[in-house]
Amino acid sequence: MSGIYIHIPFCKQACSYCDFYFVTKSVQKEDFVSSLIQEIAALEGHLFTEEVVRSVYFGGGTPSLLTSDQLERIMAELERVFTLEVDELTIEMNPDNVTPDYLMSLKACGFDRISMGVQSFSEKSLSFMNRAHNRDQALKALDDIVASSFKNYTVDLIYGLPNQTKSELQEDIDQLMEFDPPHISAYALTIEHNTRLAKQVELGKVKPADDDHVVNQMDLLAESLKNYSLYRYEVSSFAKEGFQAKHNQIYWNHGNYIGLGPGAHSFWWPKSSEEKKKLIGDGLGFSKGSSSEKEVALRWSNPKDLMAYIHKKNDYQQKIRTLIEPVNESSLAEEYIWLGLRTSRGFDHTLLLDLYKFEFNTKQHVRLKKLVKEGKISQSGDRFSLTTEGVRLADYIALDLLS
Repeated sequence: MSGIYIHIPFCKQACSYCDFYFVTKSVQKEDFVSSLIQEIAALEGHLFTEEVVRSVYFGGGTPSLLTSDQLERIMAELERVFTLEVDELTIEMNPDNVTPDYLMSLKACGFDRISMGVQSFSEKSLSFMNRAHNRDQALKALDDIVASSFKNYTVDLIYGLPNQTKSELQEDIDQLMEFDPPHISAYALTIEHNTRLAKQVELGKVKPADDDHVVNQMDLLAESLKNYSLYRYEVSSFAKEGFQAKHNQIYWNHGNYIGLGPGAHSFWWPKSSEEKKKLIGDGLGFSKGSSSEKEVALRWSNPKDLMAYIHKKNDYQQKIRTLIEPVNESSLAEEYIWLGLRTSRGFDHTLLLDLYKFEFNTKQHVRLKKLVKEGKISQSGDRFSLTTEGVRLADYIALDLLS
């Protein structure tokens, strides 16, 4: 099973916390769409198109700034080049782009899931984050989605804002629950380098919330959402039964995925030595020499440069092979543990041995047993997962275990 991620880099304005690649001028949208279609076409007959695609995700940026005609043309080219048997076709939207007619056109294009970036219903919080929409637009967008034929959608919330009280967060939760969403992604605000927020912190204009306050808000979220049958299946993800995001599970399980568009990332784990040789012969090279057998997978990314993406119309094979990072089994194993501990399924010790050829050393075994005894990790056979207490310290525990 594989997935496709398509990065649409256009935004109306820059959110203060965002470090994804984006541009705030949309005049090149049609040129971008033409280049994206050419990038897809350049993959025709490639190894990457031999695997059935189960999930396609349009992210950004703001994909909903594209017209339905542009989205339809992109989908038509994907269907021509790849074998699409998708279980989930998602598009990210901002509330100020939602209309009943646009939702109908998305459905006609084949989309069956919406990811809605609400973040907050508080005008104060929306202004702090420099979001392009306001409270009323968020409420109307959710009204339109509920009234539409989209039954599978997710809403983003951000918590842990400076000076955000628990009661303010509870108001956001209560307001959102009036729409009874089947899935919520709730993220603690993080200070990313080269963002407006990072500069504000550096200049002393913003003081980040302290860790205890953020953890308390995380607990409030989990307890509140549980009352609406929204259960945490990943540190930041809550879903009703049957509505867990399929696309993200490709990432968490080291499934293959292709990233299209400027700044998009790809990952490919060859299933056989023949596939690996084909990739090497294709220029997507593993390292040469004695270490090459230890490198079992590849990561690469497209340059974060819209104008270069648009103008390199005859150079796609080179373009998709920039910033290549061969990955060895040990790195993949550690990533599997790290990502696994963020999910309710945890990680499987037998799978670590069988698939990744990875075994904990003596000190790590001792540390793992201690974490189980302390009630931060639970054990069921060969599977280890974080307890409720452990989730609060997910990244710390993973780092501690892997150090």
